[in-house]
Amino acid sequence: MKKVCSIILFLLISSMPVYSFTLKGGVTYTVESARKEAFANVEYSLPKSIIDANRIDPNFKDNKVLIKNGISETSDRHITYYSDGGYSIVYKNNLYYVFYYDKNGKITYIDKRQTLFYPVKAFTFNPYGKLIRVSISIKNEDYIFFPNGQLESHWVGNTEYDLNGNVINNRY
Repeated sequence: MKKVCSIILFLLISSMPVYSFTLKGGVTYTVESARKEAFANVEYSLPKSIIDANRIDPNFKDNKVLIKNGISETSDRHITYYSDGGYSIVYKNNLYYVFYYDKNGKITYIDKRQTLFYPVKAFTFNPYGKLIRVSISIKNEDYIFFPNGQLESHWVGNTEYDLNGNVINNRY
Protein backbone atom coordinates (compact mmCIF):
# COMPACT_ATOMS: atom_id res chain seq x y z
CA MET A 1 0.00 0.00 0.00
CA LYS A 2 2.82 2.35 0.90
CA LYS A 3 4.46 1.61 -2.45
CA VAL A 4 1.20 2.27 -4.34
CA CYS A 5 0.71 5.60 -2.51
CA SER A 6 4.30 6.60 -3.32
CA ILE A 7 3.80 5.80 -7.00
CA ILE A 8 0.51 7.75 -7.14
CA LEU A 9 2.12 10.72 -5.36
CA PHE A 10 5.09 10.60 -7.77
CA LEU A 11 2.77 10.53 -10.79
CA LEU A 12 0.71 13.44 -9.45
CA ILE A 13 3.78 15.57 -8.72
CA SER A 14 5.54 14.74 -11.96
CA SER A 15 2.47 15.63 -14.05
CA MET A 16 2.07 19.06 -12.41
CA PRO A 17 3.37 22.08 -14.34
CA VAL A 18 6.68 23.45 -13.13
CA TYR A 19 6.97 27.16 -12.42
CA SER A 20 10.41 28.66 -12.09
CA PHE A 21 12.29 31.91 -12.41
CA THR A 22 15.54 32.46 -14.20
CA LEU A 23 17.88 34.30 -11.92
CA LYS A 24 20.10 36.79 -13.66
CA GLY A 25 23.22 38.16 -12.09
CA GLY A 26 26.94 38.11 -12.35
CA VAL A 27 26.82 38.07 -16.16
CA THR A 28 30.32 38.59 -17.50
CA TYR A 29 31.32 38.96 -21.13
CA THR A 30 34.56 38.99 -23.00
CA VAL A 31 34.71 40.94 -26.27
CA GLU A 32 34.20 37.68 -28.16
CA SER A 33 31.27 36.44 -26.09
CA ALA A 34 29.67 39.92 -26.20
CA ARG A 35 30.06 39.96 -30.00
CA LYS A 36 28.50 36.53 -30.31
CA GLU A 37 25.54 37.53 -28.13
CA ALA A 38 25.11 40.94 -29.79
CA PHE A 39 25.03 39.50 -33.31
CA ALA A 40 22.69 36.61 -32.55
CA ASN A 41 19.49 37.42 -34.48
CA VAL A 42 20.89 40.78 -35.61
CA GLU A 43 18.54 43.06 -37.57
CA TYR A 44 20.34 44.77 -40.45
CA SER A 45 17.56 47.14 -41.46
CA LEU A 46 14.54 48.89 -40.04
CA PRO A 47 11.07 48.77 -41.60
CA LYS A 48 10.42 51.76 -43.86
CA SER A 49 7.14 52.42 -42.05
CA ILE A 50 8.99 53.14 -38.78
CA ILE A 51 11.37 55.54 -40.52
CA ASP A 52 8.66 57.35 -42.48
CA ALA A 53 6.45 57.83 -39.42
CA ASN A 54 9.32 59.34 -37.42
CA ARG A 55 11.55 61.08 -39.99
CA ILE A 56 10.29 64.38 -38.55
CA ASP A 57 9.21 64.35 -34.90
CA PRO A 58 5.40 64.06 -35.09
CA ASN A 59 5.17 65.97 -31.78
CA PHE A 60 7.92 68.51 -32.47
CA LYS A 61 6.08 71.64 -31.28
CA ASP A 62 4.78 69.97 -28.13
CA ASN A 63 8.17 68.43 -27.36
CA LYS A 64 9.97 71.77 -27.74
CA VAL A 65 7.57 73.35 -25.22
CA LEU A 66 8.08 70.43 -22.82
CA ILE A 67 11.87 70.66 -23.16
CA LYS A 68 11.80 74.44 -22.65
CA ASN A 69 9.83 73.88 -19.44
CA GLY A 70 12.14 71.09 -18.23
CA ILE A 71 9.46 68.39 -18.48
CA SER A 72 10.90 64.97 -19.28
CA GLU A 73 7.84 62.75 -19.00
CA THR A 74 4.23 62.92 -20.14
CA SER A 75 1.46 60.37 -20.00
CA ASP A 76 2.62 58.83 -23.30
CA ARG A 77 6.39 59.43 -23.62
CA HIS A 78 9.78 59.97 -22.00
CA ILE A 79 11.94 62.83 -23.28
CA THR A 80 15.69 63.17 -22.83
CA TYR A 81 17.29 66.38 -24.01
CA TYR A 82 20.92 67.12 -24.74
CA SER A 83 23.18 70.16 -24.51
CA ASP A 84 23.36 70.53 -28.32
CA GLY A 85 19.58 71.03 -28.51
CA GLY A 86 18.89 67.49 -29.69
CA TYR A 87 16.59 65.16 -27.83
CA SER A 88 15.31 61.60 -27.76
CA ILE A 89 11.83 60.18 -27.33
CA VAL A 90 10.68 56.82 -25.99
CA TYR A 91 6.96 56.21 -26.32
CA LYS A 92 5.43 54.32 -23.42
CA ASN A 93 3.28 52.18 -25.73
CA ASN A 94 6.46 50.77 -27.34
CA LEU A 95 9.57 50.89 -25.15
CA TYR A 96 11.63 49.03 -27.73
CA TYR A 97 12.30 52.12 -29.88
CA VAL A 98 14.26 55.27 -29.03
CA PHE A 99 14.01 58.09 -31.57
CA TYR A 100 16.85 60.64 -31.60
CA TYR A 101 16.19 64.06 -33.13
CA ASP A 102 18.28 67.15 -33.81
CA LYS A 103 17.19 70.53 -32.45
CA ASN A 104 14.94 71.01 -35.51
CA GLY A 105 13.02 67.76 -34.97
CA LYS A 106 14.71 65.79 -37.78
CA ILE A 107 15.61 62.17 -37.03
CA THR A 108 19.34 61.57 -36.52
CA TYR A 109 19.15 57.90 -35.62
CA ILE A 110 16.89 55.24 -34.14
CA ASP A 111 17.69 52.61 -31.53
CA LYS A 112 15.70 49.40 -31.51
CA ARG A 113 16.13 47.40 -28.34
CA GLN A 114 15.67 43.68 -28.67
CA THR A 115 15.32 43.28 -24.91
CA LEU A 116 14.27 45.58 -22.08
CA PHE A 117 16.17 43.76 -19.35
CA TYR A 118 19.86 43.06 -18.86
CA PRO A 119 21.67 42.20 -20.94
CA VAL A 120 20.07 44.83 -23.20
CA LYS A 121 20.76 44.26 -26.86
CA ALA A 122 20.16 47.21 -29.20
CA PHE A 123 20.56 48.04 -32.85
CA THR A 124 21.19 51.61 -34.02
CA PHE A 125 19.99 52.68 -37.46
CA ASN A 126 20.70 55.81 -39.49
CA PRO A 127 17.82 57.97 -40.86
CA TYR A 128 17.59 55.64 -43.88
CA GLY A 129 17.10 52.49 -41.81
CA LYS A 130 20.61 51.09 -42.31
CA LEU A 131 22.30 49.40 -39.35
CA ILE A 132 25.21 51.49 -38.04
CA ARG A 133 25.84 49.99 -34.59
CA VAL A 134 25.11 46.91 -32.50
CA SER A 135 25.44 47.04 -28.73
CA ILE A 136 24.97 44.93 -25.67
CA SER A 137 24.74 46.48 -22.21
CA ILE A 138 25.14 44.88 -18.83
CA LYS A 139 24.33 47.40 -16.07
CA ASN A 140 27.65 49.28 -15.83
CA GLU A 141 29.25 47.92 -19.00
CA ASP A 142 28.58 48.35 -22.73
CA TYR A 143 30.07 46.66 -25.78
CA ILE A 144 29.51 48.58 -29.02
CA PHE A 145 30.22 47.04 -32.41
CA PHE A 146 30.24 48.18 -36.02
CA PRO A 147 27.88 46.22 -38.32
CA ASN A 148 30.84 44.13 -39.56
CA GLY A 149 31.38 42.83 -36.00
CA GLN A 150 34.46 44.91 -35.21
CA LEU A 151 34.51 46.40 -31.71
CA GLU A 152 33.89 50.14 -31.80
CA SER A 153 34.28 50.64 -28.07
CA HIS A 154 33.90 49.04 -24.69
CA TRP A 155 32.53 51.18 -21.87
CA VAL A 156 33.09 50.28 -18.23
CA GLY A 157 31.36 52.83 -16.05
CA ASN A 158 32.34 56.24 -17.39
CA THR A 159 35.44 55.09 -19.23
CA GLU A 160 35.58 54.06 -22.89
CA TYR A 161 38.20 51.61 -24.12
CA ASP A 162 39.31 50.56 -27.60
CA LEU A 163 39.98 47.02 -28.81
CA ASN A 164 43.46 47.09 -27.25
CA GLY A 165 42.22 48.23 -23.85
CA ASN A 166 43.42 51.83 -24.26
CA VAL A 167 41.31 54.61 -22.73
CA ILE A 168 39.57 56.56 -25.50
CA ASN A 169 37.22 58.74 -23.49
CA ASN A 170 36.14 59.46 -19.96
CA ARG A 171 32.66 60.93 -19.45
CA TYR A 172 33.72 62.84 -16.34
